[in-house]
Amino acid sequence: MSINQCESVAVSVESLLSDAKRMQLQCRERSDQLSAASAQLRRESGALAEQCESAQLDMAQIRRQLDELLDTKAAFEARERQARKLSRHL
Repeated sequence: MSINQCESVAVSVESLLSDAKRMQLQCRERSDQLSAASAQLRRESGALAEQCESAQLDMAQIRRQLDELLDTKAAFEARERQARKLSRHL
């Protein structure tokens, strides 16, 4: 192999090493970004889970209140019917 060929190979190897280092740095930076994004998503997921649980508790409370209101309505309507029956008998 001639000196020019050796120098050309050396330059190519240096270029490849430089590219590899640059790519490795880019991969590390991207990995750090992805780790940060993953941590953020875990925090958001936890917050959403808490909000979901809170909403479910609120819905259960609303259902209980609605059931109470429906029971009250049914009782009121029954008394109203009873009052009409009594007024007819009078």
